[in-house]
Amino acid sequence: MNLFKSITAALITVLFATGSLFAQVQQQQQMPDLPTSEEVSDDEITQIVDTILDLEPIQIKAQTKIEEALEAEDLTIERFQQMMMAMQNPQMADEINVTEQEMSKLQTLQPALIDIQGEADREMVAAIEDNGLTMERYRSIVMGAQQDPALMQRIEILLDAEEEG
Repeated sequence: MNLFKSITAALITVLFATGSLFAQVQQQQQMPDLPTSEEVSDDEITQIVDTILDLEPIQIKAQTKIEEALEAEDLTIERFQQMMMAMQNPQMADEINVTEQEMSKLQTLQPALIDIQGEADREMVAAIEDNGLTMERYRSIVMGAQQDPALMQRIEILLDAEEEG
């Protein structure tokens, strides 16, 4: 995979990893106007890149714990994803055919998965704040980068330099 794709994948992964955090913050306040490249300082770009690099191992650790919890219940990641989609989309439920045994496994897994996600959320918030950003500013810059190619490019250039150096 070329470097651009891996950087973009890293940004997307981090964004999805912090999705529940974004939802929590968004519930607490309205979405501010997203910043453009001109409105984000070089220092903030550095903070964003440092944060992205700090969030990746947190996400990997959480993903590993989720995979281990699924394996303990004899569920594959693919089957788990299918079951979750069926729960979110009732029309798919008939196609996916979730058994009562699988539903029981999901109910057994739910507290552990919530704990894993909660721990990861706390670690991610701490990493964001340790890098000198508020959750709100981090979220707005990352979301702004999705809308402003110049801002995304500034982040990618520094992320590329950090990963090489």
